[in-house]
Amino acid sequence: MLQGSTKIRRGKRTDFPALMTLLTSVTIQEPDKVQARYWRRLASDPAHDFYVAEQEGRVRGMVLVSYMRSLTDQRWQAIFDLIAPVSTACDIAQELLNFAKLRARKRGCRHLQIWVKTDERQEQLAFLLRAGFLGAGEVLSCELQ
Repeated sequence: MLQGSTKIRRGKRTDFPALMTLLTSVTIQEPDKVQARYWRRLASDPAHDFYVAEQEGRVRGMVLVSYMRSLTDQRWQAIFDLIAPVSTACDIAQELLNFAKLRARKRGCRHLQIWVKTDERQEQLAFLLRAGFLGAGEVLSCELQ
């Protein structure tokens, strides 16, 4: 799927080295067997939407939305995880967020939630608040309707 000049595609287990580069700026040529098995399961698990944003053939960001059934209203709950630059000069994070919202809506979710870690809080929190998320303690929730 194309979003402007960014191509958003389903993530694959072979995307692990690119994810590690985004997270740590360290290039990994080949993951060990445990890591490869983890990424294979993640990429094929129907309880997750795992997508990658590419520009000019290079991975620039990733998004993972995990789904679980609610016990109270029997609807899907969507938990969001994003690995992408969130600076105002970069639109990849916004494109991935919009894509994740669309996917969650298609599954019937009413909200998209994310837990913001304290050490990432300032820049990521500002980005999420601009994107329509509302604070609820440590969890941020964004209405999808």
